[in-house]
Order: sequence, then C-alpha cells, then structure tokens
Amino acid sequence: MPPRTNSVPAPESLGEQSARLLGYLDTLFQRLVLTRKPAGPVPECSREEIRALIALGSGARRTMSDLAGSLGVPLSTATHTVDRLFERNLVVRTRSDQDRRVVEVEMSPHGRKQQAAFRKVRQSMAQCWLEPLNPAERRVFLELMEKITRESPRPRVKQSEPYL
Repeated sequence: MPPRTNSVPAPESLGEQSARLLGYLDTLFQRLVLTRKPAGPVPECSREEIRALIALGSGARRTMSDLAGSLGVPLSTATHTVDRLFERNLVVRTRSDQDRRVVEVEMSPHGRKQQAAFRKVRQSMAQCWLEPLNPAERRVFLELMEKITRESPRPRVKQSEPYL
C-alpha cells in the first residue's frame, strides 16, 4: 500500500478565482433579482437609463453635458437617454436661467419615489447577502469590499463589447 500523502490542491489562478466570483455573483443576481416579484409598477429601464438615474441620484440638478461626461457617453446619447426617462416621468428638464442654451436635468418627484423604492429593494438584497454570515465574517467581508472598491482599477472594456 502506497504511503498516504496530504495533497494540497494547487492554488487557483486569478482567472479561475475570477470565474468562481462571477459564478457566485450570477447566482446571487438570479436568486435575489430575477426571482423577485415587483412590489408595484416599476418602469422598465435600460442599462444606460439606470446609469443616468444613478448619476442623478444625488438630487442635484445637472447640465446635460455634465451628465454625459459622468456617464462617459456623447451628448446625443445622454439626450436620448434623458428623453426616454422624461417620457416615463422619471426626470424633469429645464433651461438654465443664466444661459437659455443649457439644458439642466434632475429627478422628478415620481423619479425620487421610484428611487426610494429601489433603494429599499437594494437594502433588502444587501441584508440577504449578509444574513448567512456571523458578525465577525460580516466585518471582514465589508472590509474586503471596501478595499476592492477603493483599490480596484476600472475594467478596460471597449464600448463595442457586450456588457454581459
């Protein structure tokens, strides 16, 4: 009989670990978002529309050029995105008092209500993710998430590459 060895599995490469992380995130997304029944009438939004709403989430009025810059899209794309949000009463547009050529945009009262409802859903999702962990594990997890958000570079993805 050959001697027993305590074989330690080879450490995973960064690519293998990244694939595992994406698998976990996909599972969480499916479990917490795709299977959830909407609590009320929630307007369907594209990824660009959601990004614009997040950028407007601070509540401050922003110029269209500032919004386009923060989204990293041309002004025409930001305008089309805001047009669709305006049609669903999620944002309001006004002309600047200082320069009538400048269009400013902000969340509408209806948009703020939708945003508050969305924030509640996100809070519930975060609690579901943390619930299986004990307090010490939560602390470590949150410290690691802080480090990831603080130190991770932005991914280099070409505009033509699909998001998913």
